[in-house]
Amino acid sequence: MQGKHCRLYDENLVRNIMISTGLTVFEYLKRKMVNDEDEICELVEVNADNIIENTIEDMNSAPGLDEGEGDPEPPPPWE
Repeated sequence: MQGKHCRLYDENLVRNIMISTGLTVFEYLKRKMVNDEDEICELVEVNADNIIENTIEDMNSAPGLDEGEGDPEPPPPWE
């Protein structure tokens, strides 16, 4: 396998999950005014499954979007 990489993931899916996680943390920080790294890490850890599921659902239900177009905006998991 010279020069070829074996991918075990969908790059677009990973990108969208990362964006969704970032938006979730951003919204949480705006609303809760949290400055504690441990609390942010706990937020992501506790809500990781929901973030991933919501991102996949949004990607599957988005009509006519090509890769990289329109990033999903997840609902805040703490509401």
